[in-house]
Amino acid sequence: MYPILARYGPFFLNSYTVVMAIGIVAGLALALYLARKDGIESDDWITGLLIAAAVGLVAGRIVFVLANVPYYGENPDEILLIGKGGLNYHGVLIAGLLFLGIWIHQRGQSVGSIALLLAPSLALISAFGWFACWLDGCAFGREAPAGLLVADLPDFFGVFALRYSTQVLALVICLLIFGLTLLFRRSRFLWMSTLLLLSASRLIISLLRGDSAPMIGALRLDTLAEGLIVALCLITIAVVVLRKSADGSRQQTN
Repeated sequence: MYPILARYGPFFLNSYTVVMAIGIVAGLALALYLARKDGIESDDWITGLLIAAAVGLVAGRIVFVLANVPYYGENPDEILLIGKGGLNYHGVLIAGLLFLGIWIHQRGQSVGSIALLLAPSLALISAFGWFACWLDGCAFGREAPAGLLVADLPDFFGVFALRYSTQVLALVICLLIFGLTLLFRRSRFLWMSTLLLLSASRLIISLLRGDSAPMIGALRLDTLAEGLIVALCLITIAVVVLRKSADGSRQQTN
């Protein structure tokens, strides 16, 4: 839609880069605000969060390049041009969270309490990510007959057709999830519920997408990845609930 915001001689200011940068800063600022509001004074986790963000971005770019080897094999000079867009969500999420979890655990802080702070930020950054995709034209919808959630939209190459409004739909869903994270911020399952809702929405959106993706059989790899995350979240929540129920039964017996 609007992939280039401005041009300075031979240099371009890409909308994807600008929006994602703003989203990451907004997410970090929100987490810091909530920490101060909750009386969390230690700043060790902030350093870890900043490093985790950098680790996630690098991992996301590596996974994106590996998933698009045919293109980057012909255009190796674009591999490091992250400003042109191209991050793998799962690479960013998994690498960033793993690093942050290890960082927090090694410093004796509560992973659970920090996770409660980051749930709203995750939803907010996800919303910025979909907005960036709308501007850049990535994650566009597949062609569809006229109807609900369909509009005359371009693909990544600027070819207009009736397509599912995947980016706008995902953006709206992420904003709704963000609102829920603020409304139920004290919930015990906030982090898992947030990840579950985001992954479930991405799974649905993946079924409407028209951009190319690695396939396993008839399914997109990102569809399978989101399905796996949804399953893991549901299993984790179920295990915690059952364990809590069992502990309660033992206490009543004693």
